[in-house]
Amino acid sequence: MEANLKFVYWFTFYGLESPTVRYRGKYPLDFLKANFGIDSYFIIPGYKWMQIWSFTKAYISALLFPKEDSLVVIQSIYSNFVYANSLKFLIKIRKRNTVFDVDDADYLRYPPGTICFFVKNCETVTVGSAELHKNLSKHNVNTVLIPCPTPDLKIVKITPKGTPLTIGWIGDFTKGHKESLLQSFFPALMDLSFPVKLVLLGVTRKNEFDFLVNYFKGFTHVEVDIPQDINWNDELEVQNRIKDFDIGIATLLDEEFYRSKSAFKTKQCFNNGIPVLSSDIPENNLFVKHGINGYLCNNPEDFKQRIIEFNEMSQERYQEFSNKARNSIPEFNLERFCSEFMHLKAGKR
Repeated sequence: MEANLKFVYWFTFYGLESPTVRYRGKYPLDFLKANFGIDSYFIIPGYKWMQIWSFTKAYISALLFPKEDSLVVIQSIYSNFVYANSLKFLIKIRKRNTVFDVDDADYLRYPPGTICFFVKNCETVTVGSAELHKNLSKHNVNTVLIPCPTPDLKIVKITPKGTPLTIGWIGDFTKGHKESLLQSFFPALMDLSFPVKLVLLGVTRKNEFDFLVNYFKGFTHVEVDIPQDINWNDELEVQNRIKDFDIGIATLLDEEFYRSKSAFKTKQCFNNGIPVLSSDIPENNLFVKHGINGYLCNNPEDFKQRIIEFNEMSQERYQEFSNKARNSIPEFNLERFCSEFMHLKAGKR
């Protein structure tokens, strides 16, 4: 990759607890530094003196003394307070080589004014899904789809498909994610004739933990494992947990907000060689190849039949699915993301 980029000013809104900030911000910037020597200011807003100083230093540099061959990135900002308004002023003064990075349809959940400003006024908009590209390219013709990446730590499933079959899910068990599981996947587990182990990574609220324990209480063939000690900022730990799945689950509601998601649950599983059973909606069906690295499912019966198929599948056939899942990562790894990102500067793509 030819480096047309020498420095990145990255202004985000959330902290590192946000997957978007980690996977589309911190990890790519670390990759660019390690592989191409591209430095950056990575700004997370806050009221501590060091946070204010870091923002002020980066902001003045970007506004008055921009570094050579630099790019300004505004990520996932939707508020209308001092931080957002300062960045609006920056974009007004320096539009060239500016990017608004979007990985969620936040304009459907929050007042869209700030998002619309950045979409229309930044030189480039980068998005994580085809649905976002379709909707935002109407407002900025220079909208570029760059799939959300996963870091390749060379952690790949090497153990055989287990008994019982281990089924894994990753995410925040709230709102549409919870609803999609209740509608399409959980019912598929109810009348299986064999035991399964269900691992749910990301359930942290006591009320949701209790809900799940009670939900599966009468189904003794479903062993529910809900780890509570996950350090989400430790990518090595996260991937080592995922590699112990036999199959992964990626359900989404067929609504604009969820169609705009970047199929990240699917990618996390594929990254570690885990086949996926997925809802048959964008963005998942761009990455899940039916019968090759997983299956697309439309209802609980589909999920049930595919779970049965994986349970009865030979180890050799399962390994084919696992290999195909792992082999799909060039479509969305950090190298792909950074290659696209390095050529966003004006006239370089």
